[in-house]
Amino acid sequence: MFKKLGAAALISLAVASQAQAGEVEAYSGITADAVSTGLALSAPGIGELNPLGWATVPLRIMMVQHAKSLPQEEGRPMMQSIEAGGWGAAANNLLVLAGASSIAAPIVGLAVGYAIWKKGEPEREFWAICTAQKKVHPQLKCDIDSGKAVVAQAAATPETGAN
Repeated sequence: MFKKLGAAALISLAVASQAQAGEVEAYSGITADAVSTGLALSAPGIGELNPLGWATVPLRIMMVQHAKSLPQEEGRPMMQSIEAGGWGAAANNLLVLAGASSIAAPIVGLAVGYAIWKKGEPEREFWAICTAQKKVHPQLKCDIDSGKAVVAQAAATPETGAN
């Protein structure tokens, strides 16, 4: 059990060490879920209810890798959803481990996941606006880290076609 737990945590940390924006948060959520699942499953009388079990760890890592291949306006919101789901699941797992009722644990887990998802709303709004503006200005470059959107200047002048 602890070998799987340790392997999942090490894989997530190794991948996170090469992370782009949003990745660390997504991998942290995956790791929190994996570690808390391992802790809960090591306690007597607690079983896994997810039919995919540990298979969700590599699936979510693959989702993050896919999100990295997308434009930021699509990839970063996807990473936020992975982060929120992982931390929500971790909250549920820790409450189950602490002996919370089978009704309270998932409700609190959903609330934690929703709170983390809600925290990223301003960034998702930024990317939605950026996507809409790119339809009007295809050369638009958006940078969430500086909060700026910049239109790249054309190399040629409209009249002559020369520099």
